[in-house]
Amino acid sequence: MKKLLIASLLAAPLMVHEAAAQSRTISGRVLDASNGQGLPGVTVIVKGTTIGASTDANGAYTLSVPTSATTLSFTSVGFRAVEKPIGDASSIDVSLQTDTRQIEEVVVTGLATSIKRSNLANAITTISAKELVGSTRPVTVDAALSGKVVGANISQTSGAPGGGMSVQLRGISTLNGSAQPLYVIDGVYAVNADFGNGAGSAAFSGAAAGTGRTTQDNGINRLADLNPNDIESIEVLKGPSAAAIYGTRANNGVIVIRTKRGQAGKTRISFNQDLGFAKAWRLLGKEDWTDAKLEQFYAGNRLAQEKAALASAQASGRIYDYEKEVFGNTAFLRNTGLSVSGGNDRTRFYLAGATSKEDGIVKRTGFERHSLRLNVDHKIGQRVDIGLGGNYLNSVNRRGFAGNDNNGISLGYNLAYTPSYAQLFPNEKGEFPDSPYTGDNPLAVVERSINEESTNRFVQTGSLTVRIIDKEATSLRFAVQGGVDYSASEALLALPGDMQSQRARPLPGVARLAKNNFFNTNLQGFLIYDWKLGDALNLTSQVGTVRLSQRQDLTYAQGQNLSPGPPYTPNRGTVTTQETFLTQEADVGFVAQQEANFRDQVVATAGIRFDKSNRNGDPDKYYAFPKASLAVNVAKFDFWSVEPVNLVKLRVAYGATGGPAFFNALYSPLNPISTGGRPGLLPSTLLGNPEVKPESATELEAGLDMGFFDNRIGFEATVYNKKVFDLINTYGLAPGTGLTSIRAYNVGDLQNRGLELALNANPVRTGILNWTSSTQFWFNRTEVTKLNETPLVVPPFNTGLGFGATFGRNVFVVGESPSRWYGTPNDPNSPNFSGLTRYEEAQPTFQMSFLNSLTIAKNLELSFLFHWKKDGYTSNLSRLLKDEGGTTEDWSGDSGQRNDDGTVVPNGIYRAGLTAREFIQNSGYVRLREASLYYSLPASFRTSLFKDYVSNIRVGVSGNNLLTWTDYVGYDPEVSNFGAVSNLAQVDVASYPNTRRIFFHFGIDF
Repeated sequence: MKKLLIASLLAAPLMVHEAAAQSRTISGRVLDASNGQGLPGVTVIVKGTTIGASTDANGAYTLSVPTSATTLSFTSVGFRAVEKPIGDASSIDVSLQTDTRQIEEVVVTGLATSIKRSNLANAITTISAKELVGSTRPVTVDAALSGKVVGANISQTSGAPGGGMSVQLRGISTLNGSAQPLYVIDGVYAVNADFGNGAGSAAFSGAAAGTGRTTQDNGINRLADLNPNDIESIEVLKGPSAAAIYGTRANNGVIVIRTKRGQAGKTRISFNQDLGFAKAWRLLGKEDWTDAKLEQFYAGNRLAQEKAALASAQASGRIYDYEKEVFGNTAFLRNTGLSVSGGNDRTRFYLAGATSKEDGIVKRTGFERHSLRLNVDHKIGQRVDIGLGGNYLNSVNRRGFAGNDNNGISLGYNLAYTPSYAQLFPNEKGEFPDSPYTGDNPLAVVERSINEESTNRFVQTGSLTVRIIDKEATSLRFAVQGGVDYSASEALLALPGDMQSQRARPLPGVARLAKNNFFNTNLQGFLIYDWKLGDALNLTSQVGTVRLSQRQDLTYAQGQNLSPGPPYTPNRGTVTTQETFLTQEADVGFVAQQEANFRDQVVATAGIRFDKSNRNGDPDKYYAFPKASLAVNVAKFDFWSVEPVNLVKLRVAYGATGGPAFFNALYSPLNPISTGGRPGLLPSTLLGNPEVKPESATELEAGLDMGFFDNRIGFEATVYNKKVFDLINTYGLAPGTGLTSIRAYNVGDLQNRGLELALNANPVRTGILNWTSSTQFWFNRTEVTKLNETPLVVPPFNTGLGFGATFGRNVFVVGESPSRWYGTPNDPNSPNFSGLTRYEEAQPTFQMSFLNSLTIAKNLELSFLFHWKKDGYTSNLSRLLKDEGGTTEDWSGDSGQRNDDGTVVPNGIYRAGLTAREFIQNSGYVRLREASLYYSLPASFRTSLFKDYVSNIRVGVSGNNLLTWTDYVGYDPEVSNFGAVSNLAQVDVASYPNTRRIFFHFGIDF
């Protein structure tokens, strides 16, 4: 034993020397070529092995490599990959150039696999963190996508704090229900429901009849809860050809969001502070009054009273611009964020907290968001990877009352009828006078009404990857991913009983407490087998299963005839109304997919998904959603010799997706009654349809991608034909049946055809100036192709959410678009059932965006984004309201018309009698959506002040919606009284004005 111990001790130095001879250490630094700053998080790998490391906050790395290693590979999202020979070097520094087209970027296209963009067969748009929030600070994640996604129609449907966004991809995919895409956050199917709180119901603004939630509540979608600064990248799967792998929930497209993860290396701390302000980018203005103008509005005693009021106001200098009083305020904005990230080769973490507060331009309105996120990744041995993520979100939204109104509550509605000589300010006791012109005093509505919603949300994610086989030629891994998204919102709405609008009501004073609770879960498991046939053909096979569930608990309690004074709660009313709506949905799917890659020259994919859902007529029936794609990289073949052209890729893809019927469509409701004091149920006049099929869509997409001068210039062209089948709508029945309608019926088909172009360039790349540019162009055309004839004949019908033929409506008829406007006057030659005049399309003729970023002298960064929406028509009632109230800026202008006595007919009177031509207005625009200027302290100066403790200091100024050119006469050309409408035909009624936002930024990285 002693001899063995001595021999071991003698051999140890030799063994150490031999081990040292078998590997050596290489270190270096990776820089951003555009500004000379160190790049954190760059992956450094020994080519042909799994040996690697990540750069730290300063861009530095250290790596132990085998003596047989010959090449190091450096890769980072958004930069061109670089390979460097090792030779005898012990130190290797590299500079990475911005990849204009991100051609080697890895794109997640499947549920368990990914692919290099250069091999991609679909036109998938990727938005990086820098593109999302690197310029300015968006209100919400979806707002940050505006003008950046080719093929998307994105609009901010309300200027109220917290947004209210409509995102529709490649045209119309449904007539009822949500038209918003499916959002997947780190593998979790996110809650993005847009449920109102009843602000538009009969007891409040009265925009809609009934007591429940309405489409005119001016609500927000739940994506507003998500902190944009937590996002690493967003991938937009715009049509069924790309989204087929998501099956029955993907008819509207899929947006995949990946949040930031930690990188191995030194711990990095980042702090960001933004301060700013916002003002309405446009107010509609006013026209003051004269005795002559009053004579066109009033007569008798009322005329005398108004003349006296006008004279008194003029004499005392009390002429006011009430629009400026309400909408002309300056709102203050604040965003604060702190993140800590780092780790080693085994464990990586990302911890971030953020708080935002954005006041509204209307007093007592605003939006707050507070976020805490922790993402952890850990390796167990060499074969098991675990990823965990947790995100707590709290948001508070105070939106006030805007939009359509029948009770005198909506601010825009009231302001339209309020003359500048009205005396509406409170007295010294704070008491507001009644308004003789509107249902309520708008200043009192601002100060005393309540419309506030708070949300607590938890998003938890988890993933597990087990490498069962891990060999050079073959590998088999088992991947599990799932998560939970729980959202609990509570809204309080109240109008005190002593307000003017309430005193005349039978039950003065109303308070409502509304709760919207959502609980989403999903779990998926896949087996993925990577294998080779020879040296040229790489194959990836995968099979798996997916389960989704969603529970909704929507309740409200409303009390009317409130006792005086606060607190304003439903139980203080003598008449109460309650409603509870509970739903539980579940989908199950099975997936199989095969990918084949021949030397990166020819890449083919085929797959299929089978789904069933309890929202379908037959909850046990599986529907198939196939997909197939082919990409041919022509420039990678040996025969290609055109040196300036480094990429020529031909691609084609096909896929199918689904959209189940809305919940409860299968059943005929029963209404509770009481007869002789005994409870019972009475059949309603609505008929359920257990035979309803899910909506479905197929898409054929083809495209060409080209790269020139080593991808300094990139070009993408895509055409698509997206067909939507078995659209679901209510089917009206003849009165003689004893029923009013079938709740859900498959009425017909339509198709969307479009073109998408993108030109990306890096025109200048020198030590002094680096300029990158991206120009996008796209359009979509929609046409109804079929009205079903069996088992019931479906006649043409009205669709959309307009206010009738005078203001414009939409029809569903073969050969036309469901977003085209029709309206008065009647046209005897009308080719369809409506008998109305045919007007323009709500969808734009085309859209373009122009994004430019310039880095000057490595430290100064300038960027700007222009967005051009060519045409696109909106039903606009806002000017009508001001014409009726006499407050339009040009009310007294010469309309060109004359009365019988030869006197001028003012614009305000003339326009009130016009046809739908007056109200169907062009809402096209050119908008400077984003612009920013940042300065980073030079590394030498920063180091002299802080040594190596600080890796970056950045200051800047930025703005949203800085400039807009439009002929539209409303507050904003994007708004919609009904929120996100499925047929893209928006209606504007006294909306909350959109704002121009300016930020000042400070950021520091340690």
